Amino acid sequence: MSMPTIFHHIYHFYFNYHQYDMHSIISTSIFSRRIQFAVRMTVSFLVGGFLAYGTPLNDHLELQYLIFLMSMLSIQETFGMTLFVSYQMLTAITPISILLYIVQRIGLGYKDYLVGELILLISSLFVSYKCSQVLTRKIALLFIVVFFSTIINQDNLPSTFVFILLERFVIGMAVSVIVSLLVFPLFATFDIENRVNYCLKNLQQMQTIIIKAFLCEDQMSAQVSLAQASTIEQMIRTTMNLITTRLVEATIEPSRCLQRIFNRRHRHLIDLTIQEQEDFITSLMFHTSSLQLMVKHCRFNEYHTHYTRELRATLLHLDLCQTTVISSLLSSSAINRDEFNGRLASLQQAMDTLREVSIKARLHQVEHVLESGLIIRSEDFLSHAFFLFQIAAIVRILMRVTTVDENRSFFQEIKDRRKKKQKKKRRTLLEWIKPQWPQFLSAFKSMVIIGVGSIFVMVPRLAKVFENGQWIFIALCMTQGDTVGGALTTMKMRLIGTLFGAMWAYITYLAVSDNVYHTFGMLVPWILFFGYLKSLSQWGYAATVACFTPVIITLGRIPYGDTLPAGNYALLRIEENLVGIAVAIVLTIIIFPVFAIDVLKNNIETTLQLCRQCVNTMHAIYDKLFQNEQLDVTTVTIEKQTDQEITSFIDAQRSRFHQLISGQRALIGNTSLEPSFWWFKNSFASDRYSMLAEQQTDMFRMLHNIDAILLRIYECSNTSETHIKTLQFDCIDLWSSYFTLTQTRFFRIFRNCSFTYAKLNESDLLKHKQCLVELHQTVYRLQNQHQESVNRLFDHYHDCLTQGESLSDFVPYADNNNVYIIFIGIAALYYSTTQLARNALALGTNIHTIFELETTSLYRPF
Repeated sequence: MSMPTIFHHIYHFYFNYHQYDMHSIISTSIFSRRIQFAVRMTVSFLVGGFLAYGTPLNDHLELQYLIFLMSMLSIQETFGMTLFVSYQMLTAITPISILLYIVQRIGLGYKDYLVGELILLISSLFVSYKCSQVLTRKIALLFIVVFFSTIINQDNLPSTFVFILLERFVIGMAVSVIVSLLVFPLFATFDIENRVNYCLKNLQQMQTIIIKAFLCEDQMSAQVSLAQASTIEQMIRTTMNLITTRLVEATIEPSRCLQRIFNRRHRHLIDLTIQEQEDFITSLMFHTSSLQLMVKHCRFNEYHTHYTRELRATLLHLDLCQTTVISSLLSSSAINRDEFNGRLASLQQAMDTLREVSIKARLHQVEHVLESGLIIRSEDFLSHAFFLFQIAAIVRILMRVTTVDENRSFFQEIKDRRKKKQKKKRRTLLEWIKPQWPQFLSAFKSMVIIGVGSIFVMVPRLAKVFENGQWIFIALCMTQGDTVGGALTTMKMRLIGTLFGAMWAYITYLAVSDNVYHTFGMLVPWILFFGYLKSLSQWGYAATVACFTPVIITLGRIPYGDTLPAGNYALLRIEENLVGIAVAIVLTIIIFPVFAIDVLKNNIETTLQLCRQCVNTMHAIYDKLFQNEQLDVTTVTIEKQTDQEITSFIDAQRSRFHQLISGQRALIGNTSLEPSFWWFKNSFASDRYSMLAEQQTDMFRMLHNIDAILLRIYECSNTSETHIKTLQFDCIDLWSSYFTLTQTRFFRIFRNCSFTYAKLNESDLLKHKQCLVELHQTVYRLQNQHQESVNRLFDHYHDCLTQGESLSDFVPYADNNNVYIIFIGIAALYYSTTQLARNALALGTNIHTIFELETTSLYRPF
């Protein structure tokens, strides 16, 4: 291996920009990313330690732990997120520090309990109301808590104490930003591109396996391949979950500049913004998953066997050509545009050949049916058309994203982005001033919790018992959450992290006593280990607490020397956290509680309404493309938009849907910790709600397919469209109303500001049952109508044949590709409509079961 190649490997590994044919599995794995993050956190700790103990900043040793604390709290997995969090925290604590400086200059000082309590409450209310992000709110409250707990209990503090405190916070944040930029930097932009490349590579592998399953001649052989495809699909979904979050983090990074620097070899092949990449990969995922769905429900009968035998060679050749194109996009070695255009031309030619072969195969089937008098099942006919449509849609997507506008300059992109920002609707002054009552109630709750925590600091007897009670105060501050379930999850993680950290702090003291440098040596491997665990979703905040707890216990007690033995200090830390968490549990539940189950149901209701909006969009697209005057759609106005704007609108809906589903999955975990027995007849059915998220995805996928079909064809069936309209207005509204009616009274009062209470009754159950019966009837009615349409079509063919016409004369798509595209599109539309009804039926059945579990005593556990 040559030196330039070695340097290239190191260069891409260090900056976390990967080509999957170039690097080893170890260098591109999640293990390496976690190790790199652990190294960043450890380096941040060491740099903070040098600044705290090796510079003139060590004149306030009792505050030095704040540098370590802030550097470890501020550093995030990506540079964009670290910078974003640090910026938000800085903008939150800077005005507060100015206010507190004025307050201190006016006269607030040692043992001014009453005035201090009043100012503490006012400032915490303001911070909680203005800071919408949980971490930013916690850090701003921590700043206030440290200021008041210090100034009330210590005499002779300098008048600039608040700025000394601010300095420690800013230094910690600056350390985290610099380390995140210089030590194995992971830009959110690169992480998105890495994830997109990974998903693209595995989606192609998944499609190859699905095609292999489709070409099988029996169900059992296909199931083996489908099991492999399902495993790959789950890996892809896990990888895609964070892309939406990374898009937010990348807004603070120079994304296009980074792409131009690191993606020079492939910009002439594909040049998409990170948002366009997200749209590209999610659309590709939808169509590939639809292929998998079709094969899963495919009937491996004689019709399928004859049809696939004729398509086998052409379909495998198409898959090979597509694999070659995707390999070109992911390859570390650059190819010129002419060579790549040749590969694209081969892919398009393979698609055209597949279309021609499929036409011949269908003509053979028609001829065979007319000669033998057999009946083709509509499901066989429609499902194969649906499969071919998905294959063609994937090819079209690849052809579209690889079309590069070479005349578009970097500055033109900046101008276009600025124009888009100007088009966005800005909030008016009235909207800025108008109070947000749910947010105000949440801020008031935070203020009360902070006020209760201050009792342990400002009441002399309690402060003496708990060594000033500072850590109880901080525990109450740092365990707050947007929901009861989220707060309880944070409390559980904080307790676990505190126990681990306190034990290691005591071991460190026994090993090295109060020697600062030896203490650092003991803490480095600990931070490295838990920095690795922090990237794991099940550890997260617990690992963060486990990292900084031994730092605070060992280095935080050094200024006090032997007056406070390390063993007592560690036990005191555990005791104060236990007291703080116990108090926080009570206050979180009794003061304006917002339960995660209510937020989850609100999310599900929003998702269902988004599905209904998608159906309305479908009607509007139909009206625009085909000038249909029969429908009156007023909820979605896209009549004056271009086809590209319609596509962008659909992409935005799909992105919004993914955000909602990701939120649902997170809320399910938080809800499982809440006392659901207070309002449900049975315990929280987490498995049912997880299944509900998957069923909503299946339903939305079919809606997306119908949109894609309507954008592709020039002719549509009124019958299928009418059934979709019925599904929308009869079923989705009913299901949405259930999740609204079963929310707790606390949520309706404190979040929705609604004091009315509508009780559920037995008639609601009857409505659900009637809805499910109608869905069953819809599925059968669609199947019968499709079968009748196929029968009428072949009766017409038979009449033409008996009149002496040749097959190519009366089969309209025999010699016309455009007609064949319309024919395939209409068949795929029929199939999608039937699957939509089936998915709606499965979704409604699950909702009905949840309805019964939560509101009736029909199911009782042992």
